[in-house]
Amino acid sequence: MQLTNIRKRIFLLVLAMGLLFGMPTFAIAGTTTQTTASGAISLETTRNTIKKGEAFTVVCRVTSSVGVLETDFFVDYNTSVLEFVEGGTRATKETGGVHVVSNDNTDSPIRRTFSLQFLAKKEGDATVFIRDGAFVMGGDGTQLSVRTNRLELVVNETGEPADGGGQADGNGPQTDANGNPVYTDQNGNPIQTDENGNPVGPDGQPIATEIPSNAGGNNKIKSLITNAREMVPDFDPTVGTYDAVVDAQTDTFFIDYELADNNAHAIIKGNTNLNYGENKVKLIVTAANGNKRKYVFLVTRMSEKNEPAVAETVTPAAADIDTGLDKEENNSYSILLYIIIAFLAVFSISMVVLVRKQRREIDNLYLEEEERERINETENDIRGREGDIEGGKIRGEDGQFRYRD
Repeated sequence: MQLTNIRKRIFLLVLAMGLLFGMPTFAIAGTTTQTTASGAISLETTRNTIKKGEAFTVVCRVTSSVGVLETDFFVDYNTSVLEFVEGGTRATKETGGVHVVSNDNTDSPIRRTFSLQFLAKKEGDATVFIRDGAFVMGGDGTQLSVRTNRLELVVNETGEPADGGGQADGNGPQTDANGNPVYTDQNGNPIQTDENGNPVGPDGQPIATEIPSNAGGNNKIKSLITNAREMVPDFDPTVGTYDAVVDAQTDTFFIDYELADNNAHAIIKGNTNLNYGENKVKLIVTAANGNKRKYVFLVTRMSEKNEPAVAETVTPAAADIDTGLDKEENNSYSILLYIIIAFLAVFSISMVVLVRKQRREIDNLYLEEEERERINETENDIRGREGDIEGGKIRGEDGQFRYRD
């Protein structure tokens, strides 16, 4: 009975240890599920009204506060109005949309950027949006819930909104399909330009051009987007120099801009065939009166291993992303976890000592039981031998009693 009670006590101690070890695990798991991270896929463009026949850029930014490791999603659009041109090695044209996949990365920045080039081939309304089922894996290896937006675009003959706001008066210089200025002489023949976009003669010397009497001097960019994964600072029309980073697979720094004055013109230099490392890209804006403004982008193309770039602040486009525990909450959680671990360590040592003590008691009981059995066996042997003696006679081997010598 005593041995059975000891076994019951040991069983209850083991059960208590299991419950105490399990409770912190459940608590930790519950805390983790309460801070599930999310991501956002935002589509951006500099203008919502596109001129028929023009190419334009849609920048697709995937952001998350826990980092972005992998992406796999479709960008859908009205194929009757828009035509997909290119989007680098990560974007592939498929039926009804563009398939964007980036799944062989070793880093997880808070933003991944993809630049998609479209052609406005026909007048009409067009919508660009993210198809349901977008997959984004965070830097912590978990699949993120994803929020998206959509672009509502209009393609017409002028490229100007229906209300006529900002419409050009026709006094600015002509531009080609890429927005670069085209200078012509009095006979309509093209005139060469230098690296800064200034017209030059056959000898390479600058030549004067006629400036309209009503020409303005606004040479600023109103808005601008690029395919940079990171750009510091955010674009400001009055800031002239920027640091930007693009992925290793990106060999072209796309810039889509909107001029503050439609009579001005702009040219881009050095944005193609990017080398690994730092590249200098220039965006030169010339006002109608000839005044120039230069925007310089120091673009770093990452190495083929996509080495991590400098961390950046989340932009307003991703400002509504859920965040994890803040620093104070993390500290409180860590202190609680350390207390639980310390308690478990002390409790475990106590349990080991107690179990060993109980084990010794069991061993002592077994020894006492064996001693009692040995004594009983000895006493039985003695009684057996006394039974063989009767009236001073000893029973012999034949069973007969004989007197002892």
